[in-house]
Amino acid sequence: MYTAGVVDDRELIERCVKRAGGAWEDFLSRYRPVLERAAAASLSRVLGSASADDVEAVIEAALVRIVQDDYAALRGFCGRSSLAGYLRAIATHVALNHVRGERRKGWLRFRPLEAAPERSTEEASAFEDAEASEARVAELRKALDRLPPRDRLIVKLFHLDGASYKEIGRVLDMPVNAVSPTLSRAREKLRVLMEPER
Repeated sequence: MYTAGVVDDRELIERCVKRAGGAWEDFLSRYRPVLERAAAASLSRVLGSASADDVEAVIEAALVRIVQDDYAALRGFCGRSSLAGYLRAIATHVALNHVRGERRKGWLRFRPLEAAPERSTEEASAFEDAEASEARVAELRKALDRLPPRDRLIVKLFHLDGASYKEIGRVLDMPVNAVSPTLSRAREKLRVLMEPER
């Protein structure tokens, strides 16, 4: 027998799956903070700290996971726990995948690591190299922010998210053969922005 809370969750899930008006907004209002807390807690456990950008990336990926395949994740909720607990588990799983992905891209090595747990000698050496690069990375992020939105997006999709030309073409609604020249122009603008002022 379901408790009142689980029945309420079931009704909300049903409304979302049926795409009832206002259902998704109700879901976000009630459970986005749950995803946010779970993402921040998971990232902090693994990395020692959680940046706002990482937390937001995990929330977005968790929401995509929840809605994909016609809300398969929500339809898979069986009520053995609260919906909040179920969503925390999804966010935790997504956060761990996010960390693995970022490590593969090498982006995490540039992030502040003052709060990180004890490191091996090999890790310490890598982190020292990272500290030397921090100014360059800060400069890169500042330059990225100054790019036009479309250029910024294509650079981030390719270099930070590892998206293929085909995936970028779908996201930006452009032919695949137009992605490479567009990316090249965006990179050139970025290079100019990063040149020292004369």
